[in-house]
Amino acid sequence: MPPSPASSDRGKILFCPFCGDGFEGRSDCPEHDLELLPLDELARSAQLQRVEFFADPRLGRGAVLLGISLALMGFLLPLVRYGDVVESALEVAIEGASNLWLTPGAALAVLLILWRRRTRPAMSDARAAVFGLALGGVLPLLYTGRRIGMLAESFSKDLEWQWGLWLMIAGFVAAAFGSFRLGGTRLRRES
Repeated sequence: MPPSPASSDRGKILFCPFCGDGFEGRSDCPEHDLELLPLDELARSAQLQRVEFFADPRLGRGAVLLGISLALMGFLLPLVRYGDVVESALEVAIEGASNLWLTPGAALAVLLILWRRRTRPAMSDARAAVFGLALGGVLPLLYTGRRIGMLAESFSKDLEWQWGLWLMIAGFVAAAFGSFRLGGTRLRRES
């Protein structure tokens, strides 16, 4: 015996176009007083307004997360080789180039921004801060690189930059460019 139309309507789940919550056996959202719609009629861009998982790459977070991860990895990898000595940025910072601590500090500040800001508007508001921190992470690298270069030149040592430096620079550049898309694109209002 086929189900009656009244019983099939009771089992159907409809969704609020504003909050995205699903309701069974209702025709309007109890919180927003809007007519509920089937899932396939909801706008795709309206479905994601917030990310819950920290490493979620959606809403323009992917390039920033990847770039900052590369920069932090590069801080631990070989930075410079002079003579027989190979040192990472961490070792150079511990040995006296204290301004180099600003590089992982900027990266950790960007991660803190991504940790705390998970909604589309909050991430869009943080674009300038992430861009500034990404550029600020590169400046100590350039300054310390120039100082190391001058020191090696004064002692007539051969200096070779290792891939840790290039990884940090590439990571911060990727994060800077990724900051323009942080929060995704703005929703267009249909009139």
